[in-house]
Formats: sequence, structure tokens, C-alpha cells
Amino acid sequence: MNPQAFAGITTMIITPYADDGTVAPEIATELARRVDAAGIDVIAALGNTAEMQQLDAAERTIMLRAVAAGRQRAQLLAGVSGSVGDVIMTAAEAADLGYHAIMVHEPADPFGDSADVAGYYERIADRSPLPAVLYLRSPRLALGDLGRLAGHPGIAAVKYARDDLLGLSTLLNGPTSADCVWVNGLAESRVPAFAALGITGFTTGIGNVRPELCVAVRDAVINNDLPRLYALLDLVRSVEVLRAAGNNRCNVSVLKELLRLDGLPAGGVRPPHAPLDDPARTRLQDAWRAWTPDRLRALGVAVPTP
Repeated sequence: MNPQAFAGITTMIITPYADDGTVAPEIATELARRVDAAGIDVIAALGNTAEMQQLDAAERTIMLRAVAAGRQRAQLLAGVSGSVGDVIMTAAEAADLGYHAIMVHEPADPFGDSADVAGYYERIADRSPLPAVLYLRSPRLALGDLGRLAGHPGIAAVKYARDDLLGLSTLLNGPTSADCVWVNGLAESRVPAFAALGITGFTTGIGNVRPELCVAVRDAVINNDLPRLYALLDLVRSVEVLRAAGNNRCNVSVLKELLRLDGLPAGGVRPPHAPLDDPARTRLQDAWRAWTPDRLRALGVAVPTP
């Protein structure tokens, strides 16, 4: 595992469905192949964007295999959740498939304070055959416990998806901050804010649709090319607004509609994810039309040849 890959882009692959609602692994493999070819650093299966919580055990395995089959050079990241035992079994399965690390979702069990949640992560990091990435959205884990976990040798990175950059800046000044890689878990819209803290890595859902645009964003951040960065972010801003609305209810639907517009149908979504309504679909189509090859090339995006 090369932890510095997390200083680049992590694309969270969606779970495509066939017309009958079953998982369509061949489309997932094609998405992973395209993302890899575009130069994305890390390809992730079974993130929230993959509707992981709505997949049964067999479907999760199908997705792990499908995403791994499309990988050529990028690092592979496998989402895991559940009991410590289930997580370790899935980590072993992922290791056999060639994955390089696991991404540990927050425990669904509502009980336990920060120290207890930290203990859950520690047990996983102690036993996992693969390095762990902590995916944090809620404030359940206190900053002190998170700082201590960052120094664990089994933890490679933290995907920080909390809207608390002040707390993050405190952690980055702590004694263990250099022991793992910190990742912007709030996607393109927060790239400038995280970059101001020295964090260049970010996760993306739009990478399923326009991975080459995400590569351009990464390069602009690394080169501190702010005019180019903000021009690129203007292209995705309206899409990200649609994805975030209503507690992310249409987050995945937006991506699947964009893929459909590109000629790669990926099916619908499963509850509690919601389909797009007509006004949102119209706004999304307007944003998609703005992604013309000429406009993208003018911003240094390596538009693939049809």
C-alpha cells in the first residue's frame, strides 16, 4: 500500500443496477476501468456513494470483485462495516482480490461514547490484514481520540467528512498528524478549504462521470493554480449543490443520471436514496451540457477521444 496515493483523488464507484434491479457488475468494472485510465489515484468500492448499506453480503462481494477487475494501476480501497468480525472477514476477502486498504464506515450501533468507538477502530486496525482508512462523518469520535488513532500503525489515512475544519486544523498541529494521510471527505466543493490546511487529497463521486476533470482539479491544487482551480470548480458547483440537497437524498441519483446522459445507464437507486424530480433533472441536464469538450480542454482537462 502506498499511503501517499490518498494525497490524490479517491473515486467512490457507484453500484450500477440492471433493469431488474440486480447489481450489474460489468458496468461497475467498466467504470473502474475508465476511472483508472484517467489517472485517478485510488478507486474505492462500497462507499456511501455505492449505496453500501442497501447491499446484501452477496452483492457487496459482487461489487468488490467487479471494481477489482477494472483496476490496472490505481490503488484499491474496500469499504467495510458491521461487527469487528465481519469487518475482518471482509478485509481478508478484499486482500485476496488485490485491494490495498479498507475504508471503515462509522459503526451503526448507536451506543457507546468516544472511547468505545475508538476501541472499535483499534480492534479493527490491530487485526486487519490491510491498512485501515477511517471514514468519519459524525462528531462521535472526539478529537483527542481521533488524534491518538492517527498514530496507530495500522491506520493509513483518515477520510475527514466532518464540517469542522477548525477541529481538523487542531489535529493537524498535533503530535500524530504526520503518521497518517488526511483526506478531504467532502468532495470538490471543499477542495480550496482543505488545501488551505495543506490537504490535497479528496474523495469524489463526480469521478464516476468525469474522472479527467477531477484529475485537473488535483493538478491545479498541487500546482497552487488558483485561477484554474476555481474555474474547474465552477463546472461542478451546480451538480454538487443538487447532490447535497435534502441531506444528500439524491446524491447517487445525480451521478446515475449523468451517466445515463453519457450513454452508460446505471439503473435507479434503493431507498432511502431518492430519484430526481423533473426540475432537478432539468437543472442537471443544463450543467451536463456545459461540460463541452472545448470548454474542458480550455481548462487543461484531458478529454478522452470518443
